Amino acid sequence: MTYVPYTNIAIGWSAPFARCDVRVASKGNGRGSVVIDRTPASTFLIAMGSYRRARTDDRIPGTLNGVAPGELLAKRGWPGDGLRSDGRQTGCRLWLLEDAKQTEATRQAAIRYLDESIGQIATDHGHDYSVSATWTARGRLQASASAFGTVVSTPVVVGGGA
Repeated sequence: MTYVPYTNIAIGWSAPFARCDVRVASKGNGRGSVVIDRTPASTFLIAMGSYRRARTDDRIPGTLNGVAPGELLAKRGWPGDGLRSDGRQTGCRLWLLEDAKQTEATRQAAIRYLDESIGQIATDHGHDYSVSATWTARGRLQASASAFGTVVSTPVVVGGGA
């Protein structure tokens, strides 16, 4: 018997709606059933697309003269993290790159943010993983995470995409 560390409701990217949604397999006659994902894809997709709260030393995008927009909510993040007694956080800090410059330092920051998020998940599930980030166009970074032969990628707009 093969050990499967993941069993989740499958989610996938819906291009027409530009968002993730639960995947449903058609059964005919207008019926369907929720797809079960036994790969890390859904878990990685949720992690990469969710905002992890900024650390105190992070620069918040849109900060002008030391003042971050949104004040109390500027650091974003999942509210439930505040209830955790272990100090762990959900999501990824890729959102911090919104107004970063297209540099090697920015690409390396993306890899660190992915490693922080995906590494926590992989450690919890006891397996190896890899993360990468590649410039695909001006202002566009492709962030990827892989494990068990499954690759999940997401575009990251950097510097307003300009």
